[in-house]
Amino acid sequence: MLKPKRKITRKEIKKDPFLEGIFSLKQHLENKKQQYLKIGGAVIAVILIVFFVNRNSVTNQDEADYGVGIGMVYLNKGDYQNAIMQFQQIVDEYSNTDAGYNATFYIGKIHFDRGNYDLALPHFERFISGSNNDFILSSAYELLSAIYESMDKLNEAISYQKKSINKSISKLGSAFSKLRLAKLYILNKNKELAVKYMDEVIDVHNDNFEIKKEYDFLYGLMEGLS
Repeated sequence: MLKPKRKITRKEIKKDPFLEGIFSLKQHLENKKQQYLKIGGAVIAVILIVFFVNRNSVTNQDEADYGVGIGMVYLNKGDYQNAIMQFQQIVDEYSNTDAGYNATFYIGKIHFDRGNYDLALPHFERFISGSNNDFILSSAYELLSAIYESMDKLNEAISYQKKSINKSISKLGSAFSKLRLAKLYILNKNKELAVKYMDEVIDVHNDNFEIKKEYDFLYGLMEGLS
């Protein structure tokens, strides 16, 4: 005949370290049950918020990229007015996204190509202040350099041209940027630095016709200003 199961007393638990640990844990969980439930609920709430924020961020970025694409269609068709309106809408609605900064650049580029440097300048300055797009940054710095050159502010033009070189993503692009920097040094009466950059480029690209053509032009310019 089976004997009834004997209950373990608190006194016996205290004699057994393992049982005592289990009992203490059980008591702790019972005492802190509501607190742990609140903490668990808060953690789940945070996870859900992060999930929905990230999901919404991805959706916004997709919509912004699509909007920039529409602007590029207008731009490629030569419809500059609608292109600017489309890009400006992206800037207004998604100002601090990659697409928002890219749209800012394209507005500036349209103004620059039409000779409206005063309108282009703030757009390029805003773009470089927040964008990490190395594919465009080099061009933005070079365009800023050209704007300041047109103002006869050669020190500022040189500074931006150096930044354009640093952001260049191709060796050939960097070479042309260095030749443009050499031109600025020539205009700024610093022939020593001009020759340094010119020779640096021609030593690497002496078989490139366009590079040699620009190199010869700069030497002619330098002699003409002597």
